[in-house]
Amino acid sequence: MPRALVVADDLTGATDTAHAFAKRGYHTKVQLDPEGEPPETTVLAVNTESRYADPETAANRVRRTIETTDAPIVYKKADSTLRGNVLVEIHAAMDCGFDIGIFAPASPALGRLTAGGYHLVDGRLLTDTEYADDPNGPTEAHLPALFAGIDSTAHLGIEMVAAGSAAVQGALLDAPAGAILTCDATHGRHLAAIARASEELDGRPLYVGSAGLAEHVSVRGSPDRKPRRPVRAGGALGIVGSVSERSLKQLSALPESWVIALDPSELLANPERAGRAAGRRAALRLVTGEHAVVTAAPDRSAVERTLERGREADLDGAAVRSCVARALASAGEAGIEDTAGLFVTGGDVAMAVFDRLNVRALSLLGAEIEAGIPVSRLDGGPADGLPVVTKAGGFGHEGTAVNCLRYLGDDNE
Repeated sequence: MPRALVVADDLTGATDTAHAFAKRGYHTKVQLDPEGEPPETTVLAVNTESRYADPETAANRVRRTIETTDAPIVYKKADSTLRGNVLVEIHAAMDCGFDIGIFAPASPALGRLTAGGYHLVDGRLLTDTEYADDPNGPTEAHLPALFAGIDSTAHLGIEMVAAGSAAVQGALLDAPAGAILTCDATHGRHLAAIARASEELDGRPLYVGSAGLAEHVSVRGSPDRKPRRPVRAGGALGIVGSVSERSLKQLSALPESWVIALDPSELLANPERAGRAAGRRAALRLVTGEHAVVTAAPDRSAVERTLERGREADLDGAAVRSCVARALASAGEAGIEDTAGLFVTGGDVAMAVFDRLNVRALSLLGAEIEAGIPVSRLDGGPADGLPVVTKAGGFGHEGTAVNCLRYLGDDNE
């Protein structure tokens, strides 16, 4: 039985939150298939793949994961931009016998802050960002309003969390059984105070948050190992599936010779063939030690062209995204043998790639490229042991993709 369980609704959320434990030396793995046999590990993160599932399915997956794992510490990962079935999954988790829920979605290192109950991304109100346009995006930036009408909820303001763990603990002790408390946090020390106060309670707390709060949640027992850095010869293969503005800027910062763009008409007509052709082109670069990045969206105009070609072929947005994922997964499969490491952006595409490669789990190494961008190894399949970097589309700066590829390749000094 693991000493701690992380329950995440998508892959990149599972890896960046699991890294919060791995970097402290705890043996940590991410289970890709929630229905599969969990790997032996100290900290287990499970990707329930429920961000875009219907609410009932999402709730059932969360409850089943918690009940079958029976870990003493449970951390319900919530997206730092509040996408997905956030409330449904929190309540499903609370149904598993927790005495109090502590919800702190802030991640100050990534520009996600909560102040006055309002959740901000890079200084902007959450509902004023591109995340509000997500198919299951946030409907409310004010955390107390998000929980409006739900019994036994309260909010801990900035004056409370800034006063330290003793003050926070007092507020937690005053809360009724089964309450869910939302929390302000604009600095790591605020999250540390929340975590320390929760650990000192007699009852069983459910931690809910992004990777920020996870960094401060303690695991019983000593760490297992020191963080490691992979060293492997050759070029790195990138598979970029995210079309967020930040991902597009990162792509534009790559040398033009690194980027292999899929043709919209070809990928929609035959995703497998288009992907394999791109993967073979990538392999020709990889064997010479050069990096290669396969994408269906090198810029915003390519995204629009692909959607337009889809409409012409009577394909809706979901069908187009499925074709893109299949093509990129095929590219990853075709190029994987010749790469020193794999860089994948976009949770759905990463899952498609890992499924094609028969990957069972990701083993976190405790190393990271930048905040929120951890390094793992593939567990299982023909690429077993290969270093991999997974990145959420909205993370990083303009040079992040370059840094990830160089870290994985020969030029990682």
